[in-house]
Amino acid sequence: MCTLSVDAFNGEPTRRLISFSINIGHQSITMDRGRTYIVYEKRVEGTGRMACRLGEMGSRVLTVTRLHPGLLAERIGMDAEESIWLSERAGPRNIPPDQLNRLFQGISAFLSENPDGIVMLEGVEYLLLYNEVKKVLATVERINDVVMSSQAVLVISVDPLTLDPRTLAYLRRWAEVVE
Repeated sequence: MCTLSVDAFNGEPTRRLISFSINIGHQSITMDRGRTYIVYEKRVEGTGRMACRLGEMGSRVLTVTRLHPGLLAERIGMDAEESIWLSERAGPRNIPPDQLNRLFQGISAFLSENPDGIVMLEGVEYLLLYNEVKKVLATVERINDVVMSSQAVLVISVDPLTLDPRTLAYLRRWAEVVE
């Protein structure tokens, strides 16, 4: 589905894709821009395939993952150029798990440059090892706010068995679950 809007810079009418469908395996998923989706999985492959498909549709994809970007590229064929590795190791695209504000700033900067971008977040469980639950959830909610205002898409990969029911319920409160 498209909508007609007016470009704020030159007043010209533009068409924007606000809803689209993608096929992942045997499942067709209709997604809306400005929304957050949670994919229940043990490994990042399903979310990765979803992000790849969205990237094939022309959106820039930022991967934020516990997996090394090279390993991610090997497993699911994602370009490791635009990635953030959640790691305590020093590196230009690495962010330590206890630096939630830096993580938010990195994602926010990406979405400023790519307002219809896709953010794939894998590693919520890892962030919870280094931070209080409230702080992690608040950071994810801040990211969700930026996604909604920029018409991007946030896809979060989680293994529901690794999170307590309250944390999972909080994440699901403003996200659509893809199983």
